[in-house]
Amino acid sequence: MNFDDIQSAWNNDNDNSKVVIPSSVDQLKSLQMPVEKLRKNMQLEFYVQFGSLLLCAFLPKMFYLSPVMIAPFYAMYLVVIAISVHYFYKFYLFYNSLRTNTLSSKDNLYSLYYEAKLNIEMYKAYTYTLFPFALIIAVMFMASDKANKAAIVLEQALVHKGMAIGIAVTFVILILMIMMITESWIKKYYGKYLTQIGQVLDQFKENA
Repeated sequence: MNFDDIQSAWNNDNDNSKVVIPSSVDQLKSLQMPVEKLRKNMQLEFYVQFGSLLLCAFLPKMFYLSPVMIAPFYAMYLVVIAISVHYFYKFYLFYNSLRTNTLSSKDNLYSLYYEAKLNIEMYKAYTYTLFPFALIIAVMFMASDKANKAAIVLEQALVHKGMAIGIAVTFVILILMIMMITESWIKKYYGKYLTQIGQVLDQFKENA
């Protein structure tokens, strides 16, 4: 669908709406470009996440993991895969909806905007859901350390209050860092394009 077709569709849709349509190709492009960027970034995101999940399956081969921890590790891994499959399915549905004909009507554009916001929240939930699993898996590898350094640190923390507080503070800082990185990643690769679409929608309302 080219820009003339899109503008024609918006004109036809205008009969049942008070929202002003884009009056030039430049305005249409201002809508089209963020949508294309969203699709491109989502495609890259999928490859990175899918590749990371595959790589995690080989962690026991790459790093030493106690034989007694192998079964629990892959049990955790299967749970992560199950969660990821559900997320990827929702991810695919939204990605597939981001096509050129997204701009064929105002209703489609409004739907895209709110679906994008919903998917961003789902992305955050997915990231935060995986964090406890990543933490448990990290503990498994630390517990498998032949030098038993993790056990030594834990014993010292039980004896020394200052060390226990230090570990707790480190844990909180780690959580905050993950939250900050997630928010920064979303803002850079998704948020700014969603903001552009929202600004165009606001202009339509102002000109109505």
